[in-house]
Amino acid sequence: MKPFHFKQFSIEQDQCAMKVTLDACLFGALCAQSIDNPQAIESTLDIGAGTGLLSLMVAQKKISNIKAIELDTAAAEQAKRNVLNSPFFEQIEVIESNILDYQTDTLFDLIISNPPFFSDHLKGPNPERNQARHNDGLSFDSLCQIIKKKLCKEGVAWLILPCNEFQRFKSCMENEALACSEVYSIKSNGKKAPHRTIFAIKHNTEIREKAVETIIQIRADDASDYTDDFKALLKNYYQKL
Repeated sequence: MKPFHFKQFSIEQDQCAMKVTLDACLFGALCAQSIDNPQAIESTLDIGAGTGLLSLMVAQKKISNIKAIELDTAAAEQAKRNVLNSPFFEQIEVIESNILDYQTDTLFDLIISNPPFFSDHLKGPNPERNQARHNDGLSFDSLCQIIKKKLCKEGVAWLILPCNEFQRFKSCMENEALACSEVYSIKSNGKKAPHRTIFAIKHNTEIREKAVETIIQIRADDASDYTDDFKALLKNYYQKL
């Protein structure tokens, strides 16, 4: 499999179960766009780093001290290589670990995660892909507990989930006194319903108003080109934009 080349870094992904996708790129771009003052973010946690894509996209925004946690050995090694081959190798530390076992006293200003998200779906023959896609090893309850414990008082966590799984996740958030501050529904084109939800969450003591849902469409209705919204978000990353 050929590397995925961005403007400032490249992603090798042949050893990772989950590959670079449009949704993941859009997710990383939204996370980066949300950062108004990079100097104010002293610590970042990437839960389930995979190829290292999200950490690298955020690092391009001049964020340092990123801890990228990846459970799978092959994926962790590939993420390390992707980071070392990038201009941002001093800003990211890839750690092979189960996030449930990861010990640190640090409270993070920013948490990002493209987590295993399928709750009750049939599994395929590839165990690594199953681990990356199904939340048997990291339930939504556990993920919310980790976010509550490791997110600093005024910090923000960004996640991406299928729309139906987002509804399940919200009930787990409420149990941990977490609430959405931003919500984006992602649709492939104007003829299809949203398929992913990208959202930011905070401790609910920091939330003053209910988050308003914003719809982002990736391609024009005839699928001939990316929308202006998508281009604006990805222009600093995609080579052809």
